[in-house]
Amino acid sequence: MIGSKSFTEMFLAFLMVILTFFVGSFLNDIIIRGYVFGHLKERIPLKLVFFISLILYSLDDSWNEGFSITNTLFSLILGLSLTYTIFKTDSIWVDTGIHWGLNVCYGIFNGTLGGSDGGIIITKYEPQSMLLEIISYRDCQQ
Repeated sequence: MIGSKSFTEMFLAFLMVILTFFVGSFLNDIIIRGYVFGHLKERIPLKLVFFISLILYSLDDSWNEGFSITNTLFSLILGLSLTYTIFKTDSIWVDTGIHWGLNVCYGIFNGTLGGSDGGIIITKYEPQSMLLEIISYRDCQQ
């Protein structure tokens, strides 16, 4: 089933996504990257600061999405890009803006709790194995 909710339901879902994901993204960025960079970048090698930030982000992300190879790789890549952002800009706000924007895009389809009917757009979602995801991606590229 693919469709959309009523206007009231969409508005409330979107408001919930905007507010909750802003708070969640900001707190995550303050704790994971803000604290690590703010307190460790002058004391230990930068590579170690990146590594600590990536590990903390991946572990933090796994409690919500569950531990899997796919989610871990996604978390490491996203964590690296967000960590690089705060390193290059020296601003938690740029990092939070990117993180929040990505979470809002996720929330439009999945809501704040990650259900296929939790967002504004209702979709039918069937989880795939990593092998099927790779095959599907490769087929889409041809």
